[in-house]
Amino acid sequence: MTSEDRSDNVRHEAASRRMRRIRGRRAKTIEAPEDNYSFEDYAAHRLWSFLCAQLATALVGYVVLLAGDAWLDKQRMAPAALTSALPALPMAAALVIAWSKGSGLRASLAALAFIASLEAGIVLHALQWGDGTLIVLPAFVLIPLTFSPVLLRGWDFPAAAALAVAGPLALVALSQPSAVEQFGIVLSMFIAISTSLVTNLFALRSQKKSFRLERQLRAFADIDELTQLPRRRRVFELGRRILLRAERVGQPFSVLYIDADHFKAVNDRFGHEAGDRALQLIAQHIQHSMRPSDVAGRFGGEEFVVLLPGTDEQDAARVAERLRRRIEDWRQFEITLTISVGVAQHVRGEPIERVIRRADAALLDAKGSGRNRVVIAERPADAIVPIKDAETIGMADLVRDHVRADAANDSLAVPGREPLAD
Repeated sequence: MTSEDRSDNVRHEAASRRMRRIRGRRAKTIEAPEDNYSFEDYAAHRLWSFLCAQLATALVGYVVLLAGDAWLDKQRMAPAALTSALPALPMAAALVIAWSKGSGLRASLAALAFIASLEAGIVLHALQWGDGTLIVLPAFVLIPLTFSPVLLRGWDFPAAAALAVAGPLALVALSQPSAVEQFGIVLSMFIAISTSLVTNLFALRSQKKSFRLERQLRAFADIDELTQLPRRRRVFELGRRILLRAERVGQPFSVLYIDADHFKAVNDRFGHEAGDRALQLIAQHIQHSMRPSDVAGRFGGEEFVVLLPGTDEQDAARVAERLRRRIEDWRQFEITLTISVGVAQHVRGEPIERVIRRADAALLDAKGSGRNRVVIAERPADAIVPIKDAETIGMADLVRDHVRADAANDSLAVPGREPLAD
């Protein structure tokens, strides 16, 4: 590495550090969101209806137990069954909350409340009955425990296990059963917990295989195989998230709509293989021009879209012009490649689809004006005052420094070409 290269790297690192400092002082950094859909969320989402069905089954079983005991001994247990039925009310409420809230934190808390209510009801009923049923009750107490491991929030299973064990221990302490009954309680607890663990381990293993397969299929569906850039659907998805962040923290947000000029002529003259290499070359230049927070994607054919959070239209046009010159100056291809670029800045309340349409309209203007140029889209007539101007939060200087530093460190640039001037 020459001294000039080291100097370029130092300037690039200094600009990057300044970028992070300014972002830290002025606004929350906008980064391209990653897909944070974890396996825990996936398993809970896929199995939540089944888990709620387990809770409903436990509730029905509890009511059947009370009704059966009352029918077997009407004189002694009928009045007691009414008292034991009271915990069924919070159980029903917890079941409704768990079902309506989905697989979130409140649903997990509701499920634990269901277990606690079931525990209290069975302990109360067992103490009123007094004999004979202590052996089978702990196994019934642990039925709802089978759903807890799939929630996997870290504390669900230990909390549910503690609740499930507390009931039988309370029975042992309060009723003082015989040694045979104590052995039956411990054995039933062990069998129920072991069965719960083994069953859910197999279920989780099966779900994990499905999760990995779906993630792989999603990756294949979202990434263009030729350019290794996100496809249109993924760009829209990421664009909506970035736009929401931009509005929330008050940063500008711009879009570049890029199209390769005379691309059909490249295919007709040199073949589709050359056309594919041209698209790969353009994609590489786009990726090399991006910051970590930017998102680029292939929109189909020879069209690309770049999302630039924290960048107003003027700075976005500079980035686009620099990219246009870089591709035009590239000499390691059969012919000179050129691109046309449309630039649009988001205004408050504007959806990502409309921003991209305005950038596309600006691209058509660039095509109609002779191609190989950058055109900035006009603001919509009904536009509200846009997000904080980049100048007010120091972002313009930030982006200009980034452009200079990245151009100086550009390994794909033609030797001797100077960075763009402001």
